[in-house]
Amino acid sequence: MKRFILYLIRWQLSTPILWVVVKQLGASLSSTIIANLIGGAIFFWVDKFIFTSQAIEVWHVKEGKCDKCGKVSHLWRLVKTVGYDRSGSKPVFLCMECSKKKTDELRANGIPVKGKSR
Repeated sequence: MKRFILYLIRWQLSTPILWVVVKQLGASLSSTIIANLIGGAIFFWVDKFIFTSQAIEVWHVKEGKCDKCGKVSHLWRLVKTVGYDRSGSKPVFLCMECSKKKTDELRANGIPVKGKSR
């Protein structure tokens, strides 16, 4: 509940900007604050799902040299998915070929990786 209250306070920080825009459309400051509280109450749950859900895969992408084969290319790193979380470990970036092998291994072990399948 504390996190939810902090989120609503953070949401209210957009009130002055929103109010300037909505005022031009005929709404009052109190209406803007109420609209912000309603929006915060709705989007708190949406944002919580987006930022904490294991259903959403998190990938890091960069240019460089593959940590496995040494090829210079676009590199990928699967950070988090259902049953797999490497957010606290040393980053290992792989080229497309090495990434494909790694994700195929993960799938064979029952981890449902959606990205990088060909």
